[in-house]
Amino acid sequence: MTLLVIPAALASDWTYRVRLHDNIWDLSSRYLKPEVSWQKLRDYNKVADPYHLPPGMSLRIPIAWLHVQPTSAEVIAVAGNAHVQLPGQTQPVQITTGMTLPYGTRLSTDADASLTLQFADGSRVLMQDNSQLDLDQMSAYGRTGMVDTRLRLQHGRVSSAVTPMTGAAARFSVETPGTVSSVRGTHFRVATDTDQSQTEVLTGRVDVAGDHSHVLVQKGLGVAVANGSGPKQAQPLLSAPTLHCPSQPVNQLPYAFGWTALDGAKSYRVQMASNDRFETLLLDHVTSAPQFGLPDVPDGDYAVRVHGIDASRLEGEDSVCVLHINGHPQPPLVMQPLPDSKVRDTRPSFHWTENLQAASYVWQLASDAQFTQLLAAEPKLTGDSVRAPQALPYGRYYWRIASRDSSGKQGPFSNAMPFDLVPQPPVPEVGKPKPSGHLVSFGWAAGSPGQRHHIQLDRHPDFAHPQVDQTVEQPVLQIQKPGSGTWYVRMQTIDTDGYVGPWGETQKIRISCMACRIAAIGGGSVLLWILL
Repeated sequence: MTLLVIPAALASDWTYRVRLHDNIWDLSSRYLKPEVSWQKLRDYNKVADPYHLPPGMSLRIPIAWLHVQPTSAEVIAVAGNAHVQLPGQTQPVQITTGMTLPYGTRLSTDADASLTLQFADGSRVLMQDNSQLDLDQMSAYGRTGMVDTRLRLQHGRVSSAVTPMTGAAARFSVETPGTVSSVRGTHFRVATDTDQSQTEVLTGRVDVAGDHSHVLVQKGLGVAVANGSGPKQAQPLLSAPTLHCPSQPVNQLPYAFGWTALDGAKSYRVQMASNDRFETLLLDHVTSAPQFGLPDVPDGDYAVRVHGIDASRLEGEDSVCVLHINGHPQPPLVMQPLPDSKVRDTRPSFHWTENLQAASYVWQLASDAQFTQLLAAEPKLTGDSVRAPQALPYGRYYWRIASRDSSGKQGPFSNAMPFDLVPQPPVPEVGKPKPSGHLVSFGWAAGSPGQRHHIQLDRHPDFAHPQVDQTVEQPVLQIQKPGSGTWYVRMQTIDTDGYVGPWGETQKIRISCMACRIAAIGGGSVLLWILL
């Protein structure tokens, strides 16, 4: 669309304050277009003696006389699949960090992709996923420090942090099919889709124009404009939510990150980045609930920010939490004893799967759930089993397992798993039928209410052809016995709003021939407990 409201400053002069030893010829060569003579500058400012310009004098130069040269934008960070179509090219290419882009460039991001552009004056734009952005104009007025940056957002969402501008011609604007948002130094967001554009101002103020009208939007306000209509009165943005930032390192993944619900919020946008600059997004998701499961990411420091979204789709002010994740290597999957199961061997054996990220395991047995009363411990076990070092009296016990990687780093323990050591049952009467089955069951700790889980089993760790690929509503999966030998298992969480999290660490299990024979003769099912 055409910008209908032209700021008066565009027709004004740029003012230069004369310094010692300045002369009108050098200043003309430095700032004026080649076709503009120094005599015109002399006459415009009524300079009586061009040989002697008094220091401190204000020399006015019309904007139209200033030398203008094109500038470029630099890609300072990119994550995921993003593409750029350069001027004169017909095929887009993959965007890489450090790439320099001229005006006339078109950028696009796929799902779960994001990137940050930096412009000549240091202003930055975060381009979010499923967006398309055109660099319509990027120019600088000689060495005045004034830049003119104009972007066109065809669809999607951008967040801009604009360096405060000085000078009559300095300008930064983002145009959508329905609006033009113009600023001179602020932090604001612009989004557009098929029926609406919206602008949200976090600092400073933004002039939003469209359809022969405009409105000045101040900090903490936003305006939603139906495509084809003009902007109306700005509305207050939702306040920043109160986040429940963890005080300790996060060691259980996925982690249920929560916040206090906001009055008037229909949904929330959750973003996660590797630092609080949010140059690329590891996560950008909208959820209706005041909590969200953060994905399984490598150990380290991360920033999470959340804001509410109201009924008009205006997105509110941000809250940011910086947290530390220390959840790797993850504990293995547990085979036996299962939580709250009954064990009859007074020297019970403990079995688990083998985490492909683990070089050894840390095993503990205690008489209390807090593990203050340790009965046995092994700090560096290899393999997939251990037996209690001595016979135990009947009663309730707890055990847990952790993985240790090749560098010696220990990951978090699994949940405390209680079991009861009980006497052997009486011998069944002759002829009484025995339980039978050919099933393998998988169980895991329940997550947030309404979450589902997607589980795959394959003979190979690449899961190219999974023989089991199921999604279940409850924290248990029961399938026909897949056969003896080595199997690989992985699982991902599906949140209540349909968001599919990343796969957890791959686990390896071995179903022995003995287990096959037990199942074949009716010895019951094998149960694996997945602890996340």
